[in-house]
Amino acid sequence: MEGKHLHIIAFDVPYPADYGGVIDVFYKIKTLWKAGINIHLHCFLYGKRKPHTELNRYCTEVNYYKRKTGLFSFFSPVPYIIKSRMSRELEERLLKDDHPVLCEGIHTCGILRNSALLKRKILFRPANVEHNYYAGLARLEKNLFRKVYFFLEARKLKRWEDQLEHVSEIFPISDADGKYFRDRFPGISVTVLYGFHPYDDVDILPGRGEYILFHGNLAVPDNLKAARFILEKIVPAVEMPVVIAGKDPPEGLVRKIKATPGARLVENPGAEEMERLVREAHIHLLLTFQRAGLKLKLLIALFRGRHIIANRDMMTLEGVDGCIEIAKESREIMESIREWQGVDFTTQDMELRKKCVSPELINEENGKKFIGKIY
Repeated sequence: MEGKHLHIIAFDVPYPADYGGVIDVFYKIKTLWKAGINIHLHCFLYGKRKPHTELNRYCTEVNYYKRKTGLFSFFSPVPYIIKSRMSRELEERLLKDDHPVLCEGIHTCGILRNSALLKRKILFRPANVEHNYYAGLARLEKNLFRKVYFFLEARKLKRWEDQLEHVSEIFPISDADGKYFRDRFPGISVTVLYGFHPYDDVDILPGRGEYILFHGNLAVPDNLKAARFILEKIVPAVEMPVVIAGKDPPEGLVRKIKATPGARLVENPGAEEMERLVREAHIHLLLTFQRAGLKLKLLIALFRGRHIIANRDMMTLEGVDGCIEIAKESREIMESIREWQGVDFTTQDMELRKKCVSPELINEENGKKFIGKIY
């Protein structure tokens, strides 16, 4: 792969890889680096995330840009998540060569408004159908201001999506999203690439664990609703303790977990602690109230988790139903927990899981597919 270069524009600093979106970005970078691609990374700084030297191990260069948050970006007709990441400095740097450019999420597609860049091979990696995702966030949000913001952003994103007709390739993360983009842009090549993740093989501890695990970014409305549902409907009705782990839980959730016998919070776990929680759990409870994209926690559970119980909205990945218990409502979830809580994870279960994990879920195979499309 000597001489092959790729610009990657990330919506956030992709290390540490501690939530769904950046997990896909970071392990994609690592996979492409292993394949010999020279990566020129561009990422936006905001919030608590800072520049990280780990990225220098895998990238030829790493450039950081301050995200332009505030009212100026908020009141623009361009969606806030895009407007706040538009950078003249970034565009000038891209124009210094003719390497392909990968836009991670519609957040980073502001470069499509620069006509000088439209001659380039521009690749688009959507995490989901963003306007549908934001409409779902608006439905789930309780705070009035945030609800209005999500609703307005969904409308802006739907209008702005027309700009994507300028991209060369689209790489959705799920089959459902692949169908959407093929129907929406019939003249553009669309190739589904499932999420990149930390694991190269299936490696699951045999036997049984002592707790049920739910994890995710707890600042996200969907995960917050799922956590509250578990605390109210599931924890009081089952004997096995429930661990809720994740980033930035709001104070109301922290109080609710502390007040719920049988529930325990692990707040902002590091990578090693999260790995231990995943591997030692007996049951992985995967719930979502928003069918969008591909949940990286599903891949993590498939590669490292024992028994998995998920609701139907979580199942945006084809071919894995045979090793996951699907439960539609609280009664079915509780019945599944009671069924599995005393059952060891066996070598036979391991072999079944390996059969469920198709080559399309392996990072190396995904990387080969991606490289073959762009070079």
